[in-house]
Amino acid sequence: MSQVLSFIIPAYNESATIETITRKVMGLELPKGFGKEIIIINDCSGDNTLEIINKIASENKIVKVLDNAANLGKSQTVRKGILESTGDYVVVQDADLEYEPADIVFLLENLLKHDCDVAYGNRFGKFNGVIYWKNFLGNIFLSSISNLFTIWHTRVAIPDMEVCYKLVKGPIFRDIAKNIQSTSNFGIEPEITAKLSKYHLNKKGDFLKFIILPVSYTPRSVEEGKKMKAFSDGFKALVEIFRFNLF
Repeated sequence: MSQVLSFIIPAYNESATIETITRKVMGLELPKGFGKEIIIINDCSGDNTLEIINKIASENKIVKVLDNAANLGKSQTVRKGILESTGDYVVVQDADLEYEPADIVFLLENLLKHDCDVAYGNRFGKFNGVIYWKNFLGNIFLSSISNLFTIWHTRVAIPDMEVCYKLVKGPIFRDIAKNIQSTSNFGIEPEITAKLSKYHLNKKGDFLKFIILPVSYTPRSVEEGKKMKAFSDGFKALVEIFRFNLF
């Protein structure tokens, strides 16, 4: 029986890139025996994002479209997509072109090879461009603080906690998603990381097995649609690191 990898693509005003990234994902060659499920969630966009993804879905059965009646923000939009998924494995793909979807195949192959439960991408694992140094340094700082809490259970340092590419076994990801509370745009990353680090596989109390792998990253500018704000979003993420690891 074939297995399925679910791609969760949250989209908010991404009409310039949503078709390109979706077709990149559709064209990926997954390991033998794997099929795809692509779930795109339109977060009440003000442009024609919904029109574009509805057209793609009408032509491709593996693409499913969800439409938020009101803007929920990235965290709750991703949660909605994960809970809608049915795949044996689940990964989130941003709707812009900052990440290279081919890296997801690399993550999946290594997760299977090393019999892991979770594969984290690491944008610091290879030389990638930097546009905003405050974002770059902020990510390193936030990841370091997060590791102070999570490394005891993950048994590996996670150098890029804020990375989009977190590939997780489907049942585990859906179980965690039921209780995602963050409502900020980027708070989902520290919350997911905290909850994955604490997750028990069985009654014996075994924790998840993590693998960290380098991924490519081409940052876009604010003019190109970059939504993350280093200081305000970074502060929210810092608060959520403490919130979800301590309480």
